[in-house]
Amino acid sequence: MSSKQRIMCLAPGRAAPGMVLAKPVHDREGAVLLTAETALDSAVLERLIRRGIEAISVRVPDLRDEETIARELLDVRARIDVIFRGPGSAARSRLRDAVLDYRLENAR
Repeated sequence: MSSKQRIMCLAPGRAAPGMVLAKPVHDREGAVLLTAETALDSAVLERLIRRGIEAISVRVPDLRDEETIARELLDVRARIDVIFRGPGSAARSRLRDAVLDYRLENAR
């Protein structure tokens, strides 16, 4: 069994009990609701949903092989190319690069 993990950003309604937070969860005012490394259970996930938390970062086993990862990285690039197609300003180009870097990091 692989001990390799990845961080995924999920809506609390898509997370499963037993998952572990990779990053703290903050409320809208910035107060920490849960710290990183907190194990989630169904009651905690329900409370996050009721509070309107839209996304959480969790650690999950990474069962992907290198070919799958490479294909996902190509898909990320293709999607960003569609979103940012056509000419644009220097600021738009910087935004594209920032979004691409963020998406690639999350796909690795």
